[in-house]
Amino acid sequence: MESRIWTRSEEKWAYLFMLRGDEIYHMKITGNMLTLKGKVARAVEGLEQGRSPSEVGAKRVEALDVRTIRKVEISPGNGFLTFHGAGEEPKEMTFVPAEDNAEEIFQAIQAQSGRTFHPAQEEVGVGEALLPPLILGALLGFFWVLVYMAAGQIASGELVEAKGIRRRGLQTLMMGVAQSLGMSGTMALGAILLVAMLFWAALRVIHRPERTVWVPETV
Repeated sequence: MESRIWTRSEEKWAYLFMLRGDEIYHMKITGNMLTLKGKVARAVEGLEQGRSPSEVGAKRVEALDVRTIRKVEISPGNGFLTFHGAGEEPKEMTFVPAEDNAEEIFQAIQAQSGRTFHPAQEEVGVGEALLPPLILGALLGFFWVLVYMAAGQIASGELVEAKGIRRRGLQTLMMGVAQSLGMSGTMALGAILLVAMLFWAALRVIHRPERTVWVPETV
């Protein structure tokens, strides 16, 4: 039975994704800088000859029947694809290809399985919706804390000097903001940033962004 195989190698391990018949497999090959390349080549050769993943030394093997796939997610940049299976205990399988060709892999699976998928819109989960506000809020919060500390030092009459070549620009910026705002202005800025982040987070939860997923055609 013909197998199609895609690989992605890192320093000490490699991931193989295989389409064989109505099954897709995701497996891991471990090694080191000296042995990994050879182990991956031998594993690919063995799989192409029809051997099973366990026979070629693959670890953490995942398998999914293509006929049970109910949804496929493809990242906007073709960086990864995730398959969601059906059933009482649905399986989920994600593969990150080396060449950002997730859509090409998905098209190959469609062609071999004979199933047709069409695009549909789906709301992202609460956690995914909150991620951008949390990341930006953490960065702005860290910057505000530094400005607040600088404003406190200035208010107490301490001499604040920029130290270190790499951090001098950031320190100069923080001191400039702290001097311009003062303690009361810095506190007001913190309150404004907090309210803005909470409002943005609430807005994204209430009106969640949508993403494109691929679902099978119903007969």
